[in-house]
Amino acid sequence: MNIPQSWKAPSSIVETVVVNRGKRHRQSWIAEAFSIRVGLLCHDSCNQHARRRQRRGVSRGAAGLRVAMLGWEFPPFMSGGLGVHCENLSKKLVAEGVEVDFFMPQNSCRIEAGGVNLVPVYYSEEHASMNAATADPYYKLRQEMSFVASKKDFLRPLRGKATGKADRYNARVARRIAKRHARKPYDLVHVHGRFNLGAAVMAKHLTGLPFVWTVHSTAFDEAAEANVDEWQYNLERAGGREADRIIAVSRRTKSQLNSSRFGLKSGKISVIYNGIDAKRFAAERPAKARRSTVLFHGRLTSQKGPKYFLLAAHDYLSRFSRHRARFVMSGKGHLRDNLECFARELRINRRVSFPGFIPERRLPAVYSGSDVFVLPSVSEPFGITVLEAAAAGVPSVISKTCGVGEVLNSCLKVDYWDVSAISDKVHALLTDDGLYGRLSEKSRAAANRLSWDSIAAETAEVYAGV
Repeated sequence: MNIPQSWKAPSSIVETVVVNRGKRHRQSWIAEAFSIRVGLLCHDSCNQHARRRQRRGVSRGAAGLRVAMLGWEFPPFMSGGLGVHCENLSKKLVAEGVEVDFFMPQNSCRIEAGGVNLVPVYYSEEHASMNAATADPYYKLRQEMSFVASKKDFLRPLRGKATGKADRYNARVARRIAKRHARKPYDLVHVHGRFNLGAAVMAKHLTGLPFVWTVHSTAFDEAAEANVDEWQYNLERAGGREADRIIAVSRRTKSQLNSSRFGLKSGKISVIYNGIDAKRFAAERPAKARRSTVLFHGRLTSQKGPKYFLLAAHDYLSRFSRHRARFVMSGKGHLRDNLECFARELRINRRVSFPGFIPERRLPAVYSGSDVFVLPSVSEPFGITVLEAAAAGVPSVISKTCGVGEVLNSCLKVDYWDVSAISDKVHALLTDDGLYGRLSEKSRAAANRLSWDSIAAETAEVYAGV
């Protein structure tokens, strides 16, 4: 079976063009930020706070810090691991005495913030009416941001010349941060993902506040087998150079940022892995006479490799027909309809189920009811779902491109495109009791070491070094 083994990065010519456009992005951010400074009536107070902050620093520790945190997801308004990270990190920081204002798109979900001060900012009518079952925080976002990517001046919306919803949203976020900072000063801005980078850069030049950027994935990761989105790549380069500190969720991600693709200095990049609330997934698993359930859980996008999961299922059912395994593909994403059609084409639709969106409260039961977890991602910065499976004692088969493999040695690793190897590993776990027991225990132990308490402590150290 001839399956693509890799995808190509942009050529040197494209990279050169992108670098030049990145410079224009950065210059536009700074110029536009200063152009609205007087209108916000916070010039003097912001500068005074910046001078006070320079004198005292933030090395006093996490307690007492005031942080403006920016993100697109907060459970149940989420589509992936970024939302899980934002929720758990912000709540743990609050427990340590950090005051966190979390700026996110307005939506209709009922969110239990646990001490985090949510600041909803209007994005669009579509977002405002979304609920937990239908929520897609990135609804049309890429198309809307790509629409303005060719414009020389990315921040025209701040001058009243809005060309896209995403740009208007980032302008609103920057203004809200500046106004709140004028009333009650922040110590820093912490932005998650790339889509709020424009707001973070504007806020930095409006207020004098430094900002920390957590990179959950890059344009190269999300491109998977398609062409890299030049505008997103350009945005990351420009925003990364403006960031005072950068947090990468794996060494793999740090190596990307430090490479010639991005050219960001290694000294300002810290690696902090994702964490897990292990107790939440540690329920006793029901005894089974025979292991048979293979689970894929995640966004149904090319990056996560769902088609390789289906190809591996087809290979398994063809070669190991005596062992009647069933395959579950849970999650939401734009590829769901295509994947269901693909399962019918492969004639495995009776052995593959698509339960769709799984509420957070039901996830522990989904993992405990599974026997093997598979994540054949084409390019995966981390893979927080693998940690969740590990905490439930479910061994995993993952691609060699998953960052979680750096901290979870109990995973069986394969090339994402090698569907025969995936099905071989799955068969071994379903039939070898000794192997299964050893990897199950090792997975639980590794998950217990990656608590959100330790992740929050490492993040506070980054704050202190800004």
